Amino acid sequence: MTQLKPRQLDIMQSLAKMLGRKGPVKVTTALLSKECGITEAAIYRHFPSKRKIYSGLVDFCEQNLFELIANINKSDDDLLIKVKKILLLLITFSEKNPGLARLLTREAFSTEESTLDERIILLFSKIELQIKQNLQKYEQETKKKLSLSTAASANMLLATAEGLIQQFVRSGFEENPSTRASDQIDLLISALSK
Repeated sequence: MTQLKPRQLDIMQSLAKMLGRKGPVKVTTALLSKECGITEAAIYRHFPSKRKIYSGLVDFCEQNLFELIANINKSDDDLLIKVKKILLLLITFSEKNPGLARLLTREAFSTEESTLDERIILLFSKIELQIKQNLQKYEQETKKKLSLSTAASANMLLATAEGLIQQFVRSGFEENPSTRASDQIDLLISALSK
């Protein structure tokens, strides 16, 4: 991601703030310019289209999530703890950034931004791969087999996290998924590793 100018960052933060409001959100450059306190022309000086602003938010999610996942993977934690931490990271990141949660669930996209669907799909595929790799290392190091294949296990664990994020968005950001996520993930990992 290229270095953002302060005004570009302000515009992206304003968009994330708008997306983080309860209920359906219609985002137009006119409404965004009002939220930012600048003209529509000023927005277009910094971003050639509304889609580019959304793209910048996806870049932000990718960069931050994968930096934090890399830190988790570098830690000395047990491999199954790393898996849990990756899942909790995704959930708490979404909880702390409701507008980005709406982005990650793709609920924020209109038809103009729908081409960003592929980037969100790829982002989740990369996270699933990180989980799968940790599960494979667990099997190799412990000589224990999970009750499902590592691919199926990683998919199920990520689907649980995605479901919690979707429920958070659907609740209008009222039901924080972190209140129950840790116990649910513990249960699933425990069942997989027996």
